[in-house]
Formats: sequence, structure tokens, C-alpha cells
Amino acid sequence: MRSIVLMSIVLGFLLSAGQLSSAQGSNASAPQNLTADQIRQRETEVLDALDLTHPELAKVAAAVKANNAAGAEKALAAYFRTRDSVHWNPVTEPLTDRDKTLADWAVEGKLEGGQTPYFYTFPNGQIDWYYNATEHMEGVAPDNEWQWQLSRMAIWGPLGRAYRDTHDERYAQAFRHEMISWVAQCPVADHVDNVPGSTWRTIEAGIRMGGSWPAAFFAFRNSPSLSDADLIVFVSAFLEHGRYLRHNNTRLNFLTMEMSGLYAVGALFPEFKEAADWRAFAADKLAAEARTQFLPDGAQDELSTEYQNVALGNILKIPQIARWTGRLAELPAGYTAPLEKGYEYQLDIMAPDRFNPKYNNGLPQYLPNVFKLAVENFPNREDFQWVATDGAQGHPPAYTSVYLNRAGEAAMRSDWSRQANYIGFRLGPLGMGHQHQSKLEVVVWAYGRPVVFNAGGGSYEKSKWRTWATSSYGANCMIIDGLGQNRSTVSNDPWHDPDLISQGPIDGHWQSNAVFDFASGIYDEGYGPDRVRPASQQRDVLFLKPDIFIVADRVRPNDAQSHTYQDRWQLLTTSTRIDPATHALETTDAGLPNMVIVPLLSHNLEVRSASAQETPEILGWNVRKDMDPQNVPATTLLHTLSGAGPRLLLTLMIPLKPGEQNPVLHVTQLRDGHSAAVTFTNGRRLLISSPGDRGISVQETLPDGSRGRIARAGTG
Repeated sequence: MRSIVLMSIVLGFLLSAGQLSSAQGSNASAPQNLTADQIRQRETEVLDALDLTHPELAKVAAAVKANNAAGAEKALAAYFRTRDSVHWNPVTEPLTDRDKTLADWAVEGKLEGGQTPYFYTFPNGQIDWYYNATEHMEGVAPDNEWQWQLSRMAIWGPLGRAYRDTHDERYAQAFRHEMISWVAQCPVADHVDNVPGSTWRTIEAGIRMGGSWPAAFFAFRNSPSLSDADLIVFVSAFLEHGRYLRHNNTRLNFLTMEMSGLYAVGALFPEFKEAADWRAFAADKLAAEARTQFLPDGAQDELSTEYQNVALGNILKIPQIARWTGRLAELPAGYTAPLEKGYEYQLDIMAPDRFNPKYNNGLPQYLPNVFKLAVENFPNREDFQWVATDGAQGHPPAYTSVYLNRAGEAAMRSDWSRQANYIGFRLGPLGMGHQHQSKLEVVVWAYGRPVVFNAGGGSYEKSKWRTWATSSYGANCMIIDGLGQNRSTVSNDPWHDPDLISQGPIDGHWQSNAVFDFASGIYDEGYGPDRVRPASQQRDVLFLKPDIFIVADRVRPNDAQSHTYQDRWQLLTTSTRIDPATHALETTDAGLPNMVIVPLLSHNLEVRSASAQETPEILGWNVRKDMDPQNVPATTLLHTLSGAGPRLLLTLMIPLKPGEQNPVLHVTQLRDGHSAAVTFTNGRRLLISSPGDRGISVQETLPDGSRGRIARAGTG
């Protein structure tokens, strides 16, 4: 049995691993070396590609002129081993315990693919770069990313740092073996090869060039474990990548990775005749993309909070490499200027815990780390400094809440502190990639703690979990007749399709003042596999500052039939209880902020919750992206209402400070069908109403009978 190791890696801590077994191993016949003819061919290609008029290459040129192949190989390898005219990343990363463990494992042939931490030990160290361990692991869903990302060579960073600090040739030998076996097995594609099983997916090609490969070049170029021929083979693979990326590039975040990698090859090897063209092509492409990939409010066209930073980081990698290599003057004028809005957008939607909401596909994005690059490029933005230093320098924006009218996203917050109350409301189009069927979704932080959440869609695997987590069923959305939203994710002209990218400002009926924030949106597109349209949903969201959230869902059927409408609220806890009198659900985590969710119009309304349920449907899970364990129990709260004709679901959410109990004593639904009176245990009262076609009104009466806050939003 060949072993697969399943691990959880936590930065800054030692690794621990558990063993799993695989009934199938990789292809033992996968070539691990190049033939002599293949090596000679690669050396010839490198020599032909070099501008041998460079004075530094005089010895190489003389050997070539004399038809002295051995002399040319020796002179060229010596040149690359000692060349100091090209400088790379000046940051010296320390060797960590994690690095050392990963490097030692690589020596044994134990490698990680994908981002979910699954490790596989290749038998006898014979690496098969087309092998996908997730296809042979019991209890693990197949994930194309495992094999794709194996070819990002993330391990070369730890290997290089281990070699630098120990001078142990085992690490250089492991690198040499991986590099040569990859080149032997993975001939360059002659087309955009972005399909499962490919080792030449364009983003892997770009990522390799912008990160792990240049780092390995500088780490190992002087190692005696690398022969002159080995070093030139490595350089030949850079040449292949430059040509591949120059002529095979795509769009959106993929393009940013492709072009940053292309620029890196051109900057790392300026001796290639094509290098100047590669750099100019890549810089011009991304200068244009900086102006076209980002909407006027700063959101990237994919409307994914994770890929917002993939695009920004890769576009800004070009000036970073240009600074390292002394080539800033080559860049188009104003190259970075349009990206300022891309960071401003993230500041606008930032949650109290300094993470971004996970809209569309998303990993957690901790913005103080993200904004270090923003400050580097936009040093005059004191609000960027405030984020990057977590408040130690600079200052927050003068505003609190904001509506982004091209992304169609509202961020309503009580203040900028880590203990703020916050609701994010997404009412815009799908975006051009990484789409989730979750229009009109809300996410809520109670006194700084995420409670009503979106997990980000899970890992890119083929499983029921991934399907659920990217659908309306796993979001804070409405389900109609058991069907989720199903907007079309493709278009013949996506840049001009308003269902994917807004073509102008989106009317969110935005109101914001010292008392309240309000926004409203409509979903009137298809549901289910047939994209039927049983009804339209309008969601109004009111934040009565600083501590009351109200959501009104108006549904308008397209026929006279009875329909079933179900609001779903995904809660980041399994500690809950439902009050049988008020039907209010309270989260009950000791020592933490909590929340009460109160259905105000409870006549004929069914209220129930579920945690860690898989049948007859998935309910109550946090499906995390690229983490182990991926699926963690949570809670799904369901409010279900059936009937013919228009219907209204009205929901009150009250954040609770640590130690606070549910303050709702009773709820009285009024006869008008759109209003409710809420009485609190301290005598405070709220009259909440949502009459007419749009809007929410609130009138507060304080315990002493005096008038409190009043809000009339969206009514005129």
C-alpha cells in the first residue's frame, strides 16, 4: 500500500500528520530523466534564444562560434552561476520548523498538491506530475486543483531555505530531481491547456514564473548537485514558459497571473532576445487591465473578494519585480494609479474583524496583511495605513456605511471598531467568474463576531458540499417552491451583459444618515434547473443604528397558485435555542457576542433549525475552502411560509453583547399584515412595519415611555 498523509498545516506551528492509505499509486513508468539528445536540443534552443552580443556572454559567443558545444555549456553555466546583474527579492525569509519538515518530506518524495493539505508519498520518490491523489483517497472528493497545483512547486521555497541554512545537498538533490522529472514528463503545450490533468494550465505557468521558479534558480544555481547541463535545462524551461505565456493568455484574474509570470521571465533573463518584448507585452497588458478589470467603485469584474486580491497582487507584482531589477522606467505612465480604487473598495466593505465578507468564491482575507501592498504603492492614503497597521497609524474613513453602486453591495456598520455591528448586503450581478447563486444575500457581524455567515463556497472539488455551498441553499437567501436561484453564468458578450457586470449605477434605493441605513434589491430571474419564474423577491434591509437589523422580504407570485417561500439564515454556531412563544432563535455561545433572530409575522410561519444534517438535504454546515476538516457543523435557520398571492416575511436581528440574554419578551403581529409590535424585557418597545411596495419603518418607545429612534426608509 502506498501512503497518503492527510495533514492540517498551521503557520507558525509544528506539523502533525495522520496516515491514510491509497489502493492506487502513481505511474511508476513516468520518466524521471532526460535523454542526452533532449539535453542537447534544449541547450541549442537556449543558445539560439540568447543575444550573444552582450559583453558578459563573450566567452559563450566565442565557444559557439568555434562550434565548441562543451565549452559553450560550461561558459554559459558559469555565467548564470555567478551573474550579479539581476537582483531578485531582497526579503530574506527565515527557515521555519514548517519549512524544515516540508523540505525533509520532499527529500522522501512526499509532496502536497492543491491547497487543501493532502500529502502523497510517491513510491521510491518517482514523481508522476499527472497523478491526482484526491482521486484515490477514501472519503475525499476528487479535486482537479491537487494535480494542477502540484506543478506550482510551492515546496521549492522551503527546499531553498533549508539548503541556504544547512548546505545539505540532499535538498538540492531533491530540487534537481523534481525539476528534471517535471521537464522530462511535461512538454510545453502549443495551446491554452486549461483542462483537468494539465501541467500547463496558464495560471500555474504564470505562478511558477513569478514565484517558486525564480526563487529556486537563485537558491540552487551554485549547488554542486546541479550539473552545468542541469542548470541550462532549467533555464530552457524558463524560455519555454516565456514563449508559452506570450502567446497563450486568457482574461480576468487568470490573465494577471499569466502576465506577471511573463514579466518575471523577461526580467530574470534579460539576455533572451525576446525578453524586452515579453516585459513590454506583459506590462502593457496589465496596465490596460488595471483600467478595465475594475469597476468605477473598485470591485473587480469577478465580484469575488478573494480574486479581487489575486488580480491586484499580480498586477502590482510587475512594478515590484521592476523595482528589484531596476526597470521601473519601463512601465507605462500611471501604471498603478487605477488600482487605488481596488483597495478602497475592500476598505469600504471590510467587516469589524478586519476580514472581507466572502462574496462569490472566497478564502478569508485578513486586510491588515493585504493592505501592506496597498501602502507600499499608495503611501499617501492614511486610511490604507490605518488598515495595514490595524489602527496603529493613519485614521479610518470619515464615513461609516457605504453603498457601492456598480458592485451592488452595501456595507452598513455602527462604527469602525473591532466591536462594531455590521451587515453586508449583496444585491448586484453575478460577476464574470467564481459565481455563487446568492443575490440578495446578507452577512452579519454582532459586536465584531461573524454570526450570519457565508463560508466562501468550499474547495474546488466535485462534491455535494461544493454544489450546496455555492448555491442559494447554502446562502442567506430565499428558496421558492424548494428551488434555488439559477442565473445564467455565461454570456456571448460578458463585458456588456448586465446580469454579469453592471453597465451603469445600480439603484439600491440607498439611504444613509445618523439614524439608519437602508438598501433594497430585487431578484426576478429563474429558479431551479429549468429557470422557472414562480415569483419575484424584493429584499429591503434596514440598519437602525447602532444595534437593530431588519430584513423585509416581499414576494410577488407570477400566477394565482399557492407557493412556498423559505428564508434561510446560515449561523456560524451550533449553540442555539428557539423560544416557543416568540419563535425567536438565540445563539448561545458563552463569553461571545450572540444574536437573536426574530420572525415578526409568524402567522402560518414554520420556524425550525438544523445542524450537521446531510439527509434529506444538507443543512447546518460551514463548508470551508481548502481547510481540514473542510466541513464543520453550523446551523441553518429556516423560516417557511406558504400561500397564494403576495407574501411578506419580516425578520428582526438583534446583536447581543457577551453575557446578554434574549431581550424579546413577546411579539404581536398586527392585523394589517405588515406590522408587528415587539416588547422587550426592560419595557422598551419597537413598532416595525413594512407597508406598500418598498420600505421599512420603525418607531421606538423607551422604557420610560419617551420616544426613541424613528426611521422611515424606502417609503418615498
